[in-house]
Order: sequence, then C-alpha cells, then structure tokens
Amino acid sequence: MEDNKIFNHLKQFSKRKWNQFTFWFTKKEHPRSILNKNVFFHDLLKIICLILAFLIVYSNVDKLNQIVLIFIKVGSLLQLVLLFFILKKGWHLAINLKYAFRGLNHGTKAIIEIAIVLLLFIAFQNQEKVVNSVVESYEKTEFQKFNPINTNLNLSSINLKGITKKLNTCPQINVSIEDNSWRGLNIAGKSYDGWTIKGDATCRKGTKEGENLNKYYCGGYTSFFGIGDVNAYVEKTEITEGGEIGKTYKYVIWNIYDENKNFVETRCIGDPDEFDKKQAEAFYNEMLKWS
Repeated sequence: MEDNKIFNHLKQFSKRKWNQFTFWFTKKEHPRSILNKNVFFHDLLKIICLILAFLIVYSNVDKLNQIVLIFIKVGSLLQLVLLFFILKKGWHLAINLKYAFRGLNHGTKAIIEIAIVLLLFIAFQNQEKVVNSVVESYEKTEFQKFNPINTNLNLSSINLKGITKKLNTCPQINVSIEDNSWRGLNIAGKSYDGWTIKGDATCRKGTKEGENLNKYYCGGYTSFFGIGDVNAYVEKTEITEGGEIGKTYKYVIWNIYDENKNFVETRCIGDPDEFDKKQAEAFYNEMLKWS
C-alpha cells in the first residue's frame, strides 16, 4: 500500500509539473502580435527582385560606369540606389518578424533563443575561422565600384559657360608701382577681367603683424587719425545674356610686390561695404562717449 501511495504521489507531482510546463510553454504574452503574412510575402518578393537587380548591376558595373552624366557614374549610382531600397525592405521584413516573434509562446521563443546561443557558442569555438571569413569577404569586396563620383573627370570636356559666370575669383591686377606718384598704382577707374577698380591703391612697405618687411603692399585699408578707410577695391556686376542685371560683387584688394617691386599677387580681403559700416558704427559709438 505504501508503495502505491508513493507512486501515486510521484505521478500526481509529475502530472502537476507537466501541466505547469505545458501551460508556460503554450502561454503568450502578446497573443495579438502576429506575422502579417500578406505584407511579409510581398516584401519578400520585392527584396528578392531588388537583390537580383543589384547582382546584375554589380556584375556589369564596369560597363555601366562607361556612361557618365557630368561627373556621376551611372553603374555605381544604380548600385547605391538599389542597396538603399534593399536595406529599406530588409528593415520592413525585420519589423514584421519582430512582431511575429513577439507573439510566439514562451516555449517557441525559448527554443529559438537556445538555438541562437548554441550558434554563438559554435562561432566562439571557431572564432578564428569566422573572423578570417569576414576579413576575406571584406578584402574581396571591391568598394571602389560603389563610388559614383568620376575621379577622372575631364573638365575641359564639360560646358562650364553657365557655371563660370557664378565663379567670382579674385582678379590678378599685374601692374607696376609708380615710384614718382602718390597714388602708388595708376589703376583707379580701370577694368581688369571684367572688374572695375575703385580707389588709388597707395603703396607702403610691410609694417603690420603678419606682413613682410621686405615686401610692398598696395591697396587695402588706410587709417587717418584713427579713422579707417578703404584704399582700393574691385567691383563687378553680373549681366545675363538677356541683359538682366544680377548681383554686384565687391572686394577690398591688396596688391603685393617683392623687395624689387615685382608683382607677386592680388588678394581679395573683404567687403568694402561691411568695412565702411563697421567704421561708421565705431565712429558713432565714439561720438556718444564725448556727447
């Protein structure tokens, strides 16, 4: 009789534990969170098509890159666009699978998690092979094929007529210093490369911080009794082919000469209107102090 009681107790205990286990195994924390099969199916078909298209372009990227639009290689650009949509669709699939996993019962989740742990453990035991395979794949990947910029661009083959109009670089005013003139440079009112010169550009030797004692500086700014003034500047107004007046550009200029008064370069060092505005504000503030 005692043996039967012990057996019955063990049987009841086992049955109770089994019922608890099956209840835990089949229970779901989020029963309404399920896989959207219709969306998953269509996204899967889309990502397969995108991957196939990407592989076709990748295999023929050198041929496609022979087509260059200004400075963009068509093949590499297509690769990047396809890769973007592949990642986008992959993200959608991952979100859908996330909700599917979330809606699974405890037991299925545990089985998947244990499988992942085992795979990671196997990878840990063979980490050298895993790392070597990753490095080898990285080295085999030709990343230059993903660069859409044509580094061998021949600018002379491109019509830059419309672009160069927007580029207003500093004009190089290569003129000689007039030794017997107070003006220094006889350039007032003259034009160089479409720029009109305003001011006489008087000259002096380098005396200020950052200047060279042996060089000559013509133009820039001058100061008389603490009041600053623009010595010389250049000005140019854009005119379209249709005769419309565009933006006006102004730059204060420094003409720099070596110790033998040979021309070195012209530097554009600021907007004369901004300088005059700051000088007017400074003069006004000084007057307020004495008023």
